[in-house]
Amino acid sequence: MKLLFEIGTEELPSWYVAEGERALAEGLARRLAEARLAYRAITPYATPRRLAAVVEGLAERQDRLEEERRGPPAAAAFKDGAPTPAARGFARSAGVPLEALYVKETDRGPYVFARVVEEGRPAREVLPPLLSELVADLPAPRKMRWGTGEGPFVRPVRWLLALLEGEVLPVGVFGVVAGRETRGHRLLAPEPYRVEDPDDYREVLALAKVLPERKARRERIVFEAGTLAASEGLEAVMPEDLLEEVTDLVEWPVAVMGRFDEGYLELPDEVLATVMIHHQRFFPVRRPGGRLAPRFLGISNNQGDLEVIREGYQGVLKGRLDDAVFFWRADRKKPLKVHREGLKGMVFAKGLGTMWEKAERVATAAVGLAPETPAEVALVEEAGALVFADLATQMVYEFPELAGTMAKRYALAEGYPEPLAQALEDAPRPEGAAGPLPRTDAGAVLSVADKADTLLGFFALGKRPRGSADPFGLRRAAFALARVLGARGYDLPLDRVLRAALEAYRAQGKEFRGDALAEVRAFVWERLENLLTAAGLPVLAVRAARAASQSVRGVMLRAYLLRLLMHDPRFTELFLLYKRAANLARELEGPAEVDPARLEADEEKALYRALPEVERAVEGLLGRGEEAIPPWDPAGPLPPADGQIFAEPLAAIAAFKEVLDRYLDAVLVMVEDPALRQNRLALLARVRDALKKLGALEAIGG
Repeated sequence: MKLLFEIGTEELPSWYVAEGERALAEGLARRLAEARLAYRAITPYATPRRLAAVVEGLAERQDRLEEERRGPPAAAAFKDGAPTPAARGFARSAGVPLEALYVKETDRGPYVFARVVEEGRPAREVLPPLLSELVADLPAPRKMRWGTGEGPFVRPVRWLLALLEGEVLPVGVFGVVAGRETRGHRLLAPEPYRVEDPDDYREVLALAKVLPERKARRERIVFEAGTLAASEGLEAVMPEDLLEEVTDLVEWPVAVMGRFDEGYLELPDEVLATVMIHHQRFFPVRRPGGRLAPRFLGISNNQGDLEVIREGYQGVLKGRLDDAVFFWRADRKKPLKVHREGLKGMVFAKGLGTMWEKAERVATAAVGLAPETPAEVALVEEAGALVFADLATQMVYEFPELAGTMAKRYALAEGYPEPLAQALEDAPRPEGAAGPLPRTDAGAVLSVADKADTLLGFFALGKRPRGSADPFGLRRAAFALARVLGARGYDLPLDRVLRAALEAYRAQGKEFRGDALAEVRAFVWERLENLLTAAGLPVLAVRAARAASQSVRGVMLRAYLLRLLMHDPRFTELFLLYKRAANLARELEGPAEVDPARLEADEEKALYRALPEVERAVEGLLGRGEEAIPPWDPAGPLPPADGQIFAEPLAAIAAFKEVLDRYLDAVLVMVEDPALRQNRLALLARVRDALKKLGALEAIGG
């Protein structure tokens, strides 16, 4: 059988259309499984006005249920061979006669059992309450009520369509009763449309000017926009985020090519694109391999008078572009140094001063960190004197998305060299776990100092994120900090970065509680762990690596190498042996200094002789990793690496397992002789220290 179910609503927010489609399909699949209704496939649909699903191959009846159900202990169910109230109650609840009960031995003694058989009910009886509950429980981050208290649902429900084959199912929820009618496009075909059979659904909606498949709407947008642009020898610029959003804003997409005056091309492409993309949901158009053209593509949800639609689009865009031109010209009348003075009137956060004070702190911290990176100190210092100046411009006030971008554009227009201008653009980047990374070392150092300043300041004020609430974007700042340090490959301890920010605060007379730095450190490591495990590194490898390095690059490199070890069967036992050795080495008092003259057993002499080789092997593995594994963005995919490069040091480390195994089996470490005991503990401490350069292997060994 085939089931069609549609929830008709007022316009859904674009961000929920795909989410709602997924939630409906998953919820329906789960409930059908729980109801023992077999099916072959579920095809979901979603538009701004509906969430729907077609279930194919649906069973006519529930699967037959047969199970053995345990009741009370036999001693409580029968007294002197006669059934007690406990037995009668169990038989009643199981739906079987008393004489059908039987006693069976279990690991807890004899218990009463009953064999319960439940014949499946017809699907047409099971589905109505199932579908009603599905609608009522459909998850959404924000729900609303309407009318006389119906809901909650993400938007008011206006109709329901429920057909099993050609039969209407009596589904009711939120005061709406299902029928066999759907609704067409709100403007192009607003009347109800009758659906006789689930197989007719897509055809009926096509007549009603609705494309229910998200993929089909997306493909039509790409095709129509690309065709219109190509007709004038141009290319449509179609960012993925905007394409997804527009797909979920329309039911019947129609591309419209608009124009604007060439005089607006005095604006930088980034400004033109921001106005079109972020504020009007238009796709920019560019000349092949060149600048943007004075064209744009709007996606209409109406195929009426396209000339009227085009004129409307052009009118609203012209107003926005007029504003942008005014801001562009007005801002350039003042140099960036003057704009930066405007930061003194902008509050960063209560208790943390103004944006001018933050800019000063970021510049101070960045200059202090620069010598420990490839960045040019003089360039960092010069860029630091202008960092965030564009936040005080009219353009960025109106279009916050252009922060950093306008700093670069104004700096170039003012005659500053390109490296400095690029560093200014890089400083605010990236935005959390997404967005472009800094392109220069100078910009990366400023970015790192900025994120550390934000995290330390808000944590010191007790503004740590709670649950899903993160009003100050601290998770984004931590993700960004980890990404920049990882992608640039700086061997810069995280503590050093945070202390540079702390010293900059102290230079302004701001003192914070002592545990703020430790809290931020743990917070950033957690975010890095999230990124790396999402990319495919084992969580145990990441946590083990953290014990061996204080830099983001060092942790990432070791986690990558430990992943190689964890996938190699030769190392499974080594992890366990290392844990035994590390546990014993905790008993060592004093330095790990081994006296060769006190080595008695052949096994401990062999272990001592093998130590230099394993130490070299570990150093070799790390060294080859530095050469073969390039720095990478922890929010991106893992870089490939040729495993053969590591074959030699891995083999040497694997061979050490046999020597260590023989030592731990043959040598009694905790002997009564204090000097001998200390010497053997020192030997194990040397083993621990050699291998621990890769990470805390005990975390992997269990």
